[in-house]
Amino acid sequence: MKSLLTSLFILNIRTSISFTSLLIGLAIITGCSASPSTTTSPSSESPSTSVHTEHSMSMDHIGTTATAPEGSVTKRPTQITTPPQTITSKMINLTAQTSYLEIEKGKYLPVWTFNRSVPGPQIEVTEGDIVTIHLKNKLNVPLSLHVHGVVLPNDMDGVPGMTQDAIQPGDSFTYTFKANHAGTYWYHSHQDSLNQIGKGLYGSFIVKKKQDSVSADHTLVLDEWSDPNTTAPESESNTLAINSNLGAYNIYTVNGRSGKSIEPIVVHQGDHVRLRLIHAGNMTQTLYIHSPAYRVTATDGQDINQPQVLKNGLLVIAPGERYDIEFTADQVGLSWIGMVGESTFAQSVRIPILIEKANSQPTATEIEQQITAHQAQMVSIPDGNQATLDLTTYGQPTTSEFTLSSAFDREYTLDLDMGVIDGKMSYTINKEAYPQVSQLKVKTGEAVKITLINESKNEDHPMHLHGHSFEVLSKNGQSLTGSPIWKDTINVRPGDTYVIAFRANNPGMWMVHCHELHHASMGMMTDVIYEDYKSQYQPDPEAGNISE
Repeated sequence: MKSLLTSLFILNIRTSISFTSLLIGLAIITGCSASPSTTTSPSSESPSTSVHTEHSMSMDHIGTTATAPEGSVTKRPTQITTPPQTITSKMINLTAQTSYLEIEKGKYLPVWTFNRSVPGPQIEVTEGDIVTIHLKNKLNVPLSLHVHGVVLPNDMDGVPGMTQDAIQPGDSFTYTFKANHAGTYWYHSHQDSLNQIGKGLYGSFIVKKKQDSVSADHTLVLDEWSDPNTTAPESESNTLAINSNLGAYNIYTVNGRSGKSIEPIVVHQGDHVRLRLIHAGNMTQTLYIHSPAYRVTATDGQDINQPQVLKNGLLVIAPGERYDIEFTADQVGLSWIGMVGESTFAQSVRIPILIEKANSQPTATEIEQQITAHQAQMVSIPDGNQATLDLTTYGQPTTSEFTLSSAFDREYTLDLDMGVIDGKMSYTINKEAYPQVSQLKVKTGEAVKITLINESKNEDHPMHLHGHSFEVLSKNGQSLTGSPIWKDTINVRPGDTYVIAFRANNPGMWMVHCHELHHASMGMMTDVIYEDYKSQYQPDPEAGNISE
């Protein structure tokens, strides 16, 4: 037992997983109880215990973890995923169905797909378009569709038990909304999302500007997978406890491809290139951008004012976040994006960016030969003090809607932590776990300020607000000195405090939750409720709605 604990502790340091989560996993393995130093339980007299009378959903999943992943197979299955397509129509048909993803050469992972691909098809529309998505469910479980980051009507938000019933097997649902704001977004199931996104139910949603200067536009969706049939080096084996789910993330992918199967980005000299980074997984990742001159031009679909030129820098991207990177392909040769980390999992993520001569059309074999010739260059991150992008100082100041001294109609503080609630290990907001967490009440037109404090010792909490974008006003007591930063997902790292603000201009019932979905499924969720809004939706108690 002592040797097991020692091995797990060493593993925990290597993989940046909280020791508290480690003890949870160890407790389940050994049959012992594990409790943090501070335990809380809500008072039976607390007014927050009846806060969810406005909607109905199953809460049986709260405090549970991810289901055990199905293992990969080596025999080629009959149904294999196809490469993701790009849909440019404003009328989109999506079908959820099972398939197998060739996640490595000769290794096939059972997945759930939209239109038989992982990621699902990239949906591309233009700002101002009226978009209609018709979703057919051919799975044997209910599901839904949430378009993450797009400000849309409440009844189109795709949260089972709050805005709609989960779409039952064999049924369909149609989502219609206007794509008002250009930017990088993504869509995914919001029914039992820890497991359903984990099986592949997601895709990119791109709203293009009516006029755009880029000549090459590429989307990169990051994810992590658990495959019990993939064996990692002994020093990195993490099949006992990771991220509270007793499962190993031992395959990292870009657009559904891993390792040497990751497709290169091929552009031409003179191209103005945009790379859209989307994080669909559950682990905060650091990327090394090997480029002599690039800018981070947007985050979460919101432009950054006059971003400075960066060189060979680091970018931290958390679950649910998006970043746009732009550069001009000046010199023929190879640039690349690499994931930072000592593990082979991280080192396997190398995205080649091949700049070819203008008007050249290299064959697939020629591209592969060029990348192979530079393979050694991409193995490790160069030594030195690469700068990590700090959004609080990046770009140039300009007028914006809020400051710390603005008058706010409502102010809330959300302390993010862990605790034992009703005998279950939970991720908490203000010492409570969903659905007991007090709701954030607002009225249309109000200015709302929220202070987010991460009390966790080792775990990030990327907090996502549905239906709105918010302005980041300060970090750890310091106001932003660069561009105004608007986001819908903000990563609150251990010990950090952020103050954010938004205008309550989209009436409805909206979720606020951690997009590290183990945390959400274990209680780190609450709701923004407009007091002057009355929903017409009546939940079906038999629908099996799971809002997380």
